[in-house]
Amino acid sequence: RPVDPPRRPVLFVNPKSGGGKAARAGLAERARELGVEAVILDPGQDLAALARGAAAGGADALGMAGGDGSLSVVAAAAAAQGMPFICVPAGTRNHFALDLGVDRHDVRGALGAFTDGTERRIDVAEVNGRVYLNNVSLGIYGEAVRRTAYRDAKLRTLAETAERVLGPSRQVPALR
Repeated sequence: RPVDPPRRPVLFVNPKSGGGKAARAGLAERARELGVEAVILDPGQDLAALARGAAAGGADALGMAGGDGSLSVVAAAAAAQGMPFICVPAGTRNHFALDLGVDRHDVRGALGAFTDGTERRIDVAEVNGRVYLNNVSLGIYGEAVRRTAYRDAKLRTLAETAERVLGPSRQVPALR
């Protein structure tokens, strides 16, 4: 159903997601033109704490421009406060945006949810204390995607992680 626009929305922007997709789209600047406070993340910042702080500081909607991992962190903070969450697909794959039907190739267009949004309720789940939106990764793949190197060298990182997890006596499957 259509909803009234939030009065004090905050958008968190991960500038590294999707190889800099948000910066190339001028996302923070466009968000500010729409009256949305844009917070560009710096390395090492605690996104969960920032999102909780924005909610405690009077934000009435939270958004995230990043990948699925960042989205789930901010969505968890929004859900905990019973406030809207806006998904801006600025990551590499954006599986959650795809599931929602958000055009993953129109990053700036996703900002329209702040001004002309439609409410959709979604299920969230929790595994080991972390909220996830559309998928959770376990085992070797789950370990690999948590490594910083995975972003730039997926197959190599996956193979190295498999070798580390399985140990030197196990044969690592060929990845092609």
